[in-house]
Amino acid sequence: MKIIIDNTEFDYNTGCRLFKTKYAECPNDSLAEIWNDIIPYTFKEISQSFQNIEQRRVAINCLGMERLLSEINPISVDKQTLHKRTTWVSENGELIVKEFNDTYELFKVSKEDLFDGVSQNWGMQDAYYVKCKDTSTDREYLIWVEPRSVFNTNNTPKDWYSESKLTAIQAVAWTIQTNVKKGNIEKIIRQGDCILIKPKDKEFVSYTRHLTEEEYRELLVAES
Repeated sequence: MKIIIDNTEFDYNTGCRLFKTKYAECPNDSLAEIWNDIIPYTFKEISQSFQNIEQRRVAINCLGMERLLSEINPISVDKQTLHKRTTWVSENGELIVKEFNDTYELFKVSKEDLFDGVSQNWGMQDAYYVKCKDTSTDREYLIWVEPRSVFNTNNTPKDWYSESKLTAIQAVAWTIQTNVKKGNIEKIIRQGDCILIKPKDKEFVSYTRHLTEEEYRELLVAES
């Protein structure tokens, strides 16, 4: 007997454990008699047990980000708060100036905690993510970033990589990409996941690049 979760097939026992991992209460009457006996998955079990990438993705979604982070011992690398001033349009079409503090925090997860027990973990590195809030809903988001790319985006090629030089603002800026040439951005407007970048003139690069901390701090003029 098979169980389908998010269009992905699992054997019955695995599917039951994933349901227990995802739901605090029994989601299906057919599982009611055995619900209390089902053991939910831990992140370590998921990383060891699921070789199929799609099945592992579904399993991690069932675990949820909060429980995942509680099991992998994230370490705070940098935390910064920006005081922002932006303009919103009210339901009546009036312009409203809003001031608020926006806090970003960069975390590191050691490869030992993240890949403990995982076979074929040769070459695995420490992982990093930045935590930030949606400015309109206060919902928190965790975005994984590539630390060396963050570093290279904000330093010269001659600089040696150092974790101590990574900042939370660099990390969140890195998550935004554009083909507008550096120095040619007039302003940046952000509405949720939608990023609008206005160039000074039609001068672009032939590749997609990441924004720098300086650009994020100085050119982001409005967001909602």
